[in-house]
Amino acid sequence: MTARLSDASVADIDAVSALAARTFPLACPPELGPVAIRAFIAEHLGPEAFRAHLVTPGHEVLVARGDDGEMVGYILLIAGTEMDPGCAGQVIHRPTTGVSKFYVDPDHHGGGIASDMLDEVCRRCRAAGTRSIWLATNVANARARRFYVKRGFEPRGNRTFDVGGVANTDVVYELGL
Repeated sequence: MTARLSDASVADIDAVSALAARTFPLACPPELGPVAIRAFIAEHLGPEAFRAHLVTPGHEVLVARGDDGEMVGYILLIAGTEMDPGCAGQVIHRPTTGVSKFYVDPDHHGGGIASDMLDEVCRRCRAAGTRSIWLATNVANARARRFYVKRGFEPRGNRTFDVGGVANTDVVYELGL
């Protein structure tokens, strides 16, 4: 299946939020409890949070749709290092874009959709004059870490990421464009 990435609309927000609630727990370390995960989802992945991203300058919510139009993934891009200013010193290339969220529906894992999505993000960012994209993922998220390294991302350091009041360690990666 080929995934096509497009800008999300207000009509997409409930579906994006539902997909976010299904996929976020997959990126969490096994020892992170369900209470913390639910708290994070409620605060950061509800429809109101995504509606706010739609109208915030420098934020882009993108949805990936399969050949049948089904939403199979989503991405949240944030210009610069706004999503975590503490990581600014770890990012080498400027201007940069942060990948705040990058998720594929688990029913579609392993089918190349994440690669299609990343290719389109890189194309869009290059066209906008961006010199790198950066992101952070939990140290225990081995699947995501393998994917990012395979796609050319380089580790730049670590950060602490709060999930429902619980501190987690993330690896910060950057991909030069």
